[in-house]
Amino acid sequence: MKKIVEHIEIIDKFKDDMCGVFTLGDLKSIFPSKDFKTFYRRIADLEKLKILKRFTRGIYVTKDFDPNVLSQKLCERSYISFETILAKHLMIGTIPKNQIRAVKIGKKREYKFQNLTIVHIGVSEHLYFGYETINGVNFATKEKALLDTLYFYNKGLVFYFDIYSDIDLRSIDRNIIEEYLKKYKNPKFISFVNKYFEDNKL
Repeated sequence: MKKIVEHIEIIDKFKDDMCGVFTLGDLKSIFPSKDFKTFYRRIADLEKLKILKRFTRGIYVTKDFDPNVLSQKLCERSYISFETILAKHLMIGTIPKNQIRAVKIGKKREYKFQNLTIVHIGVSEHLYFGYETINGVNFATKEKALLDTLYFYNKGLVFYFDIYSDIDLRSIDRNIIEEYLKKYKNPKFISFVNKYFEDNKL
């Protein structure tokens, strides 16, 4: 019993720095052991006490974990985009709840945990750009989040807001948009974006 209390205290000590998200590698560093059975028994004990919950293979979370950090741990080469970023910059009025959509290279992946859904939408490598790293998490710039939204809207992705009437474009830098558009290879999409801004008088 004394040991498990110590293990709980160790998790409490590190959970704020880890934002409540631990990879298996993190836990192995926190609980060093030459005996794998002992290590996994410790983790199992912490799961039974609901100190840790297994999100997916190799990743565990505490009660008050940061979904953004979790998204980044699930795929290091990803960045959060779409509604989360538009809401962050007050470009849409409704903050998305219980869902994060991010961009990654390759195939789409979707993760569900309790009432949280994390969707990693795949792109070609030449479209993986336009983000900044804040406290270890990659976030799209507002211009890239807008382009990601328009790009995948054209591919049939459904949003809970109207791209024509519900997005406030006043904070968008059109020069940055023009620079970003140089990386897109689809002339129809480029024309769509230019018309979108013309219609919105930006």
